[in-house]
Amino acid sequence: MSDDNLKRLKEEKMRQMSNSPGHNAQKQQEQQAKERLKKIASQILTKEARSRLANIRVARPELASNIELRLVQLYKSGSIRDKITDEQLKELLKKVQESKGSTNIKY
Repeated sequence: MSDDNLKRLKEEKMRQMSNSPGHNAQKQQEQQAKERLKKIASQILTKEARSRLANIRVARPELASNIELRLVQLYKSGSIRDKITDEQLKELLKKVQESKGSTNIKY
């Protein structure tokens, strides 16, 4: 088989997979889960903290998702009783960055 044939077969397979009912259902479930996370996070954050999280989402979507997930876990475990302020969110961000490890490059 030539490279062109392989490429066409891969593209066709990807289209079939993306149009399959199971794939669409999975995407829909993932989207619903993300929406639930965002809704809970918006309920437990102050206006300033929500604004900060929105800014983070623009710059680093994976970090924002990680923070939302941690907030929801804390909320479900009962660790959060009041709304999270901007300062508390900053502290959580620091902890997440520290736990991630150092990614700075030193010369």
